[in-house]
Amino acid sequence: MLKNIAAAIMFLFSQSLLSETGQRPDDKSVAEGKTLYGQYCQSCHKERGVGEKPIPPLLKAPGYLTAMPLNETSHAWHHSDEQLVETILNGLQRTQRMPAWKGTLTERQARQIVAYIKSLWSDRILGCQGPRHMSCM
Repeated sequence: MLKNIAAAIMFLFSQSLLSETGQRPDDKSVAEGKTLYGQYCQSCHKERGVGEKPIPPLLKAPGYLTAMPLNETSHAWHHSDEQLVETILNGLQRTQRMPAWKGTLTERQARQIVAYIKSLWSDRILGCQGPRHMSCM
């Protein structure tokens, strides 16, 4: 029984690692994701995912978070594809600025947005995405 449980845990863990292949997303998904990104994400995360400029703490309203960069200059690539899709679809509890797009976007569309975001990353960053980021930097 313990062998079966251990095998199941290893299978689930390996699946989460395999979702980040280290490969470039396909061109069609990137193109579709870029269009969706422009419509739903770009107003806050800016063109090519550069994010908003930080606001000095004295000027910032309590609980206000600037939209982080999604290119490789910040930590978006520390998250798995699944975590990024989850954030797109369910938003962030700690800020109203990142709304839940579930009901507006499908999971497929969220994955296309992730494909576009990943197209902004270098091959080195793609190879270190998700849980691997701790061991390859």
